[in-house]
Amino acid sequence: MPIDKKANPNFPLNGTRTFVTANGLDEFVKILEKEFFANITVQCRYHTGKKKTDLILNIYCNFGLTESLHHFNTGNWGGFTIDENDVKEPATFDEAFQKLRKQNKNSIDIAELSLHFKDTSVIVSRIYDYSIPEQLGEIIFKTSEHFVYFTKGLTEMPYEIFVPVFEDNTQNVFGPLDNQKKYFDYWGLYFEDDLQYDVLIYALENKKLCKEDFFLLD
Repeated sequence: MPIDKKANPNFPLNGTRTFVTANGLDEFVKILEKEFFANITVQCRYHTGKKKTDLILNIYCNFGLTESLHHFNTGNWGGFTIDENDVKEPATFDEAFQKLRKQNKNSIDIAELSLHFKDTSVIVSRIYDYSIPEQLGEIIFKTSEHFVYFTKGLTEMPYEIFVPVFEDNTQNVFGPLDNQKKYFDYWGLYFEDDLQYDVLIYALENKKLCKEDFFLLD
C-alpha cells in the first residue's frame, strides 16, 4: 500500500496529557456546530514541555459532500466569507478560535480537523503553526474546484481524503514543514472497490490520479 501512517509519536504519551480541556472550549464548539450544522467532538492534548494544547476536531455532518459544497459556494455553510481576492475565508471560525486562544494562558492550535460527511471524510493535518484555521476555507474551495477530477469524472467517491500528503523522496528536501504551505500539491484518496481498498494520489496541479509512494502526516 503506497500510503501508510507512521507510528504515532504520542503513544506512549511521553510529555503529553490527554483528557484535558481548555477555557472557552464549549462555547467554541457551539459556534462551530451552528455554522457547520454539525455535531462536533474535540480531543485536547496538552504538551507539558511546550506548554501547548493541540486540538483534534471531528465535525460530523448529516449530509453528503456534494450538498455541503453547494452550501459552501452560496455562503451558507461554515461561516466563510469572500475577501477582496475572491478567496473563501473562515471568518466566524477564525474569530471564535482567536477568542478561544485569548481565554487560555497556554498556546492552543489545531493539530487535525476532520470533516465527516455521509459519503466521505476530509482529514486535514497541520503543516505549520495555525495552518488549519488559516487555510481551511481555501482547502474546501479546492475540494469544490477539483471535485469532478478526484471523483473520477463523478463516477466514484473516495471514502477518505487526506490533506495533504508528501512524497517520500522529498521528505528531507522540503526543509521544516512549518515553513512550507504544501496543502495544494498532493492529496491522498482512499477508494473502496469490490471490498478491496484502493489508495491513489491526486495531484492538484495537473488534476491527475496516480499511484506513488507518499506519506501522511501524523
